[in-house]
Amino acid sequence: MTIRESLKLHADAAVLLSFVLKKDKAFLFFYPEKTLTKNQKRKFLSLIKKRKAGWPVAYLTGEKEFYGLKFFVNRNVLIPRPETEGLVELLLSEIKDQRSLSILDLGTGSGCIIISLAKTLETNPSSGLWPPSPIGRRKLQTNPKRTELPSPHGRGDGGEGLEFFASDLSTNALSVAKKNARRHKVRIAFKHGDLLKPWKRQRFDIIVANLPYLAKLEDPSTKFEPKKALIAKRQGLALIEKLFKQITLSRPSATLPQRGRGKLKYIFLEMDPRQTAKIKNLAKKYLPNFKTKIFKDLTRRPRFAQITNPKLF
Repeated sequence: MTIRESLKLHADAAVLLSFVLKKDKAFLFFYPEKTLTKNQKRKFLSLIKKRKAGWPVAYLTGEKEFYGLKFFVNRNVLIPRPETEGLVELLLSEIKDQRSLSILDLGTGSGCIIISLAKTLETNPSSGLWPPSPIGRRKLQTNPKRTELPSPHGRGDGGEGLEFFASDLSTNALSVAKKNARRHKVRIAFKHGDLLKPWKRQRFDIIVANLPYLAKLEDPSTKFEPKKALIAKRQGLALIEKLFKQITLSRPSATLPQRGRGKLKYIFLEMDPRQTAKIKNLAKKYLPNFKTKIFKDLTRRPRFAQITNPKLF
């Protein structure tokens, strides 16, 4: 079987063949008459069979690009979505010149959100690259103001600088996130546990979370992904409400201290567009002193909730 013949088998054949041959797509078109070895042919046809059965390309290649970075993925984690890049952009646009922040990513999965934040914030703002990825240069529909970002000098001792934390209920997902953190050479403190429970003695300025928010699976292509990373009870709102409760019940010395660094400033959430009113009502119920603002994604649908403590600004 030649490369030319291989490319006719499926719309995603070029991606899968590049993966098998460990060559870029340009190679395929420069050498269409190259013959695959027996092992290459066997592996390629196996991937094509799985792809025709509905397997996502990311699970077949073990890789997915997010915010200009390549992430390792497997069936233990949700495949990073392009729309979630808007959550990263929103957070970056809001922190502005704040040089001392602790950021916690709950339900981190592959780690794509917290790693993208850490990698972006480690870029020297004087270089003029903001955000550094091509996708990141696109603006949200709300058109947030472009601004320079703080230069991180995280000390890990509560002093001035940027510190990054992440947790997940799945130990298998945490293994993937840790692998990605090592790949991108960022320092992130990971813990295993349920939302804020592993962090009872820690304080954070920002909580970001892309928690399961679907009431049921609606897209057949998601059947290969972990259901626990997609579906939540109470019409998809169970975990978001649980998070709000945990924040409310946190002691003043923990998540909501009275003074000093670590007083919660922002909560950033991804949501189902149909949950807009319910998210606002839950935030008002559990965090009455906070202000909720909804942002649209690039398809102009409500997608992100920014919940802000106005007393700190």
